[in-house]
Amino acid sequence: MKRRHAPRRRAWLAALLAGALVGCAGPWDGPRQITVSRQRLQDGIARAFPVQRSLAGLAELSLQAPTLTLLPQTNRLGLALDWVLAESLDGRRLTGRMALDFGLRYDAEQGVIRMVDVQVRQLDADALNATQRAWVARLAPPLLGQLLSGQVLYRVPPEPLAQARQRGLQVRALQVLPDGLRIDLDSAPAG
Repeated sequence: MKRRHAPRRRAWLAALLAGALVGCAGPWDGPRQITVSRQRLQDGIARAFPVQRSLAGLAELSLQAPTLTLLPQTNRLGLALDWVLAESLDGRRLTGRMALDFGLRYDAEQGVIRMVDVQVRQLDADALNATQRAWVARLAPPLLGQLLSGQVLYRVPPEPLAQARQRGLQVRALQVLPDGLRIDLDSAPAG
């Protein structure tokens, strides 16, 4: 008797499996957020540095040793970093430390998070007299903001993004949290 029911059981299991597979192809019921911990953000930022920039061939700027600060109250991130400016003509090197904060923009084509609206909050320069420090404090912040705007800060792992795209989801918002960054996903517009 048990053998007579085996084909029915197999058919029922096959139908159940087919229904489950069809359900998988339906609307996304998985997480609509990707959370990046503070440590993963710090590690990603560390990989993006040092940043080297030429200043019209007159000097070479190097930004290094970034330390991350999360600013959830303003939905921004902050960085403290060392800088080195090497003059091309005489080889003189200036060093210092700076603190800046910035907003975030997701670049869907590249799958990266970029720095935007960079604001230099503090700029210290070693071995400069008062006149030189005033000059640096006045000219450097807008220049540094411009140089760092668009800088890749973090590369989102491709696997969760691919899964989200397969389900018709895309990044809608980036939210800085006290302990990391939340990437909010939502349905992609039809079309």
